[in-house]
Amino acid sequence: MKNIAVFFGGKSVEHDISVISAMQAIKGLKNYKIIPIYIKPDGKFCTGDNLCDAKTYLNFSRFAKNVKEVSFEFGTSQLLIIKNKKIKDKIKIDCALLCNHGHGGEDGTLQGLLELAEIPFTSCSLASSAICMDKVLTKIMLKANKIKSPAYVHFNISEYKAKKREILNKICETLAFPCIIKPASLGSSVGISICEDETNLEKAISEAFNYDEKIIVEKYITNAREFCCAVMKVGEKVLASNVQEVKKSKIYTFSEKYLTAHDDEESTVSQTLDKQIKALAVKTYNILECDGVVRVDFLYGGETLYVNEANSIPGSLAFNLFKLPIADLLNNLIDEGIAKYQKKKDIVYTFSSQAIKAFIDMADHLKYKMN
Repeated sequence: MKNIAVFFGGKSVEHDISVISAMQAIKGLKNYKIIPIYIKPDGKFCTGDNLCDAKTYLNFSRFAKNVKEVSFEFGTSQLLIIKNKKIKDKIKIDCALLCNHGHGGEDGTLQGLLELAEIPFTSCSLASSAICMDKVLTKIMLKANKIKSPAYVHFNISEYKAKKREILNKICETLAFPCIIKPASLGSSVGISICEDETNLEKAISEAFNYDEKIIVEKYITNAREFCCAVMKVGEKVLASNVQEVKKSKIYTFSEKYLTAHDDEESTVSQTLDKQIKALAVKTYNILECDGVVRVDFLYGGETLYVNEANSIPGSLAFNLFKLPIADLLNNLIDEGIAKYQKKKDIVYTFSSQAIKAFIDMADHLKYKMN
């Protein structure tokens, strides 16, 4: 029986959504030994007896039982279980199922840690995760491959402080109004707002800077329909899910995503548009060199289809978009994660050379000449 470590939580504004994704995934996992790895809001890793129960997270300090710290024995695939500063157990992890969203989990940092620990994992690589997480980098990659995305202006907090008026003028002249202000590396619609005119532009930018050091301001596509389509690998094939239309107000808010009941009725999408969305979702997945399950979000307005963004660890792992039992989807993610890891093991990471000896000889020679 394989040991599957489920990672979730994190030092992220999407912490609670990550917990929900993990609880759904854990319920769907069959025939594995599950080790829940909860990353607290302060960034500390832990495990415990009842961390697979959603009620635990209503008041973690009160409800969590037998909580132990978690660390890694790097290079060995071993998870270290620590209590009272002593190693109580070592567990070899066959694969890590990543349910983290946002900062510290979806941006490549957790992926890098697992790479060093030699633990296979189910999401995109470090580099791909970082590119998908940063909306500006995503747009640069899309533009380089002639994929349409809404026009934008981006800047960091230092640039804004130094050239505020110049940046505001550029937004007004380049994008006009309405426009959308977003933190560049955030999800779940946190920190996003629409500006109908210049009046509230500075306030919206200040709000977005509460959540990120870099801001992206996009042209608002008036009366656009919004769609999403998930993509994942199955063996040598890259498969697209069903296409789903997002019912929303002007923007798809956090409340609409997670705090509002949704009807299951499907929207009418023409066969032509359905095929176009699926093909573009797969193309985006390949261009961004993704792995695992990724949800690609689209805007459709004025007969033009735009890629809005790519979510490398989507909410609920996009279970609802695939006509598959959850267990089958999770089994595939785990199998693909392990297969990707095995392929990387075949890469040569050592190179025998005389460089160190040459360095020592040159240093000794230089020392002799100086004396």
